[in-house]
Amino acid sequence: GARPRRESGADTRHPPMVAMRDAAQIAVGVAALAAAGTAYVLVHEQRRKTKAERRAAAAAAGTSGGSSGTPTKAKLIAILEQSSTAAYQLIDQTRKMVYTKHEQTGIALDKCVEELQQNFEAALETVVLQIRKNHGVTEQQMTAAMVANQNDGEVQQALTTLREAMSGKAPPSPPKPDNDDATARIKARRATKARKK
Repeated sequence: GARPRRESGADTRHPPMVAMRDAAQIAVGVAALAAAGTAYVLVHEQRRKTKAERRAAAAAAGTSGGSSGTPTKAKLIAILEQSSTAAYQLIDQTRKMVYTKHEQTGIALDKCVEELQQNFEAALETVVLQIRKNHGVTEQQMTAAMVANQNDGEVQQALTTLREAMSGKAPPSPPKPDNDDATARIKARRATKARKK
């Protein structure tokens, strides 16, 4: 008969394989975390749409006021872009925390992900709320802006970027101004300050 393989011996003889397996487990765990984050965004997006549709129907029936205070498209896109950056940073930070906790405690990676998932969701909600607050926009105003701009290509792109960030893809860096005049003015100001010293 065939002799049974000794699993414990395999780990000590092939440490690079163990490291590769651990890296794969971390990747799977973080992907699960990102999927939970994506689900969170999509659920909230669906809730906003449903609430907005109800409000629109109520407004059409004359039972509710208009959508005064709806953020502009530019403000909506700014909020979505900032949320994308914050979400990606939070996922990256959580990924590192999962790996560190696994290394320090020896707890299985999937357990580390499970333990940190609740904190991740709470932190994500807090960050998104703070971004809206910084712009002086309520959830209702955000919903109204999403509905008003639901067919806009730029808004849809910002939402796609947010979903991708929640899946662990880094959002694009903000574009640098191509305006040579602005660059020249900045350089002139620096030269002036340097001369004054």
